[in-house]
Amino acid sequence: MLHKFPYKDFPSVDVPEGNLAGIYKPVEYPQNEDESKILEKALANPIVVDRLDRMVKTGMKTVIAVDDITRSTKTELMLPLVLRQLSQAKINNKDITIFIALGTHRQMTESEIRLKYTKEAAENYRIINPDWKVIADYRAVGKSSDGFEIKMHKEILNADFVIGLGQTVPHMYAGFGGGGKIINPGCSDEQTIGQMHWLSHTIPSKQRFGTRDNPVRQLVNDVAVKSGLKFILNEVPTMESKIAAAFAGDPIKAHQAACDFAAGLYMVKVQKADIVIADSYPADIDFWQSLKVLYSAHFAVKKGGTLIFVSPCPEGVSSQHPEITQIGYKTGYEQIKKLVAEGKLSKVVAANVWMGNEILQNSEVVFVTKGISEKELTAMGFQWAANPDIALKAAIKKHRKDAKISILCGASKIICQT
Repeated sequence: MLHKFPYKDFPSVDVPEGNLAGIYKPVEYPQNEDESKILEKALANPIVVDRLDRMVKTGMKTVIAVDDITRSTKTELMLPLVLRQLSQAKINNKDITIFIALGTHRQMTESEIRLKYTKEAAENYRIINPDWKVIADYRAVGKSSDGFEIKMHKEILNADFVIGLGQTVPHMYAGFGGGGKIINPGCSDEQTIGQMHWLSHTIPSKQRFGTRDNPVRQLVNDVAVKSGLKFILNEVPTMESKIAAAFAGDPIKAHQAACDFAAGLYMVKVQKADIVIADSYPADIDFWQSLKVLYSAHFAVKKGGTLIFVSPCPEGVSSQHPEITQIGYKTGYEQIKKLVAEGKLSKVVAANVWMGNEILQNSEVVFVTKGISEKELTAMGFQWAANPDIALKAAIKKHRKDAKISILCGASKIICQT
């Protein structure tokens, strides 16, 4: 059986039908409604709070926090609708700031900004494209419920009203993306972001990925509310990245509703297999983004099995965190903790390395990618293959001729239930 990948530069893989355990993908969601209409309905019927155009008042300095280029969020549809509501509330353009919630991601290019947020927004509104390395731009907010000092970008703190536009999909730390994550990690300083990520190592894996409420999410919500987030608009995408549903309103309650919907869409019962083939579409700009998809897929692999991971990663490993090629993912938990305690490793990177180490303790990982060299992958603890077919043949030879093989289509949106 030939399996095609959602990337034109990667050849299909020929999977022996007698070995195939299953082909898994998110629930097919029939979507015949116009995506803008779905968003308009959500804005017209916000959860818990009043309509946005009634909540904001003339003269309020309003900040709209938006996802960056690493997310497939339909910001180009969401942002104009929110701007229209602000206009209806007589909020002047000069009082509106669009803040790109980069976290520790790279800054966006001018062409990306115009594409992601529309040419009209780029030309008529103030857009902040922050650099997380400029420490002076972040201010203390107070302490989180667990006693950690929160720092947030000054643009968020200077606002009278903060709105978050995002996407609710499974996430390996906070259970699901979206909601308050647009603020933390999106607009926080490196230390606050690190605390949020590093907290995940204290939580069992089954309480992380695809779990609506966990300690990381609680910290995310706590920071977001303390920092002034008052209203969100979140979309839940189909496998093809079309909008299946949208939820607006209270940052916590509206997000919980989005998570419940997303869980029904993305939770898939899978049979664990000796070999799992997965792609990272659409979370595939670099390795830093694709690791979260790799984490999702590893739940479908038997202990000691092989995970064949196909991802283009056009921007390589990570432009912002190149040190992960030196540290590698075979670095053990105790060593990671020691490096953090000695101040030699940021908590942001430590959480990422720890997650990768957890994956490698379960199975070997073979990467098929054009964006990362064999030398880099080997240094990080992974294997490299020139194409999916070579990777599969080697895996079958290793495990046995009757090895069971599963395929995960768009693993970024699959919550594996075994």
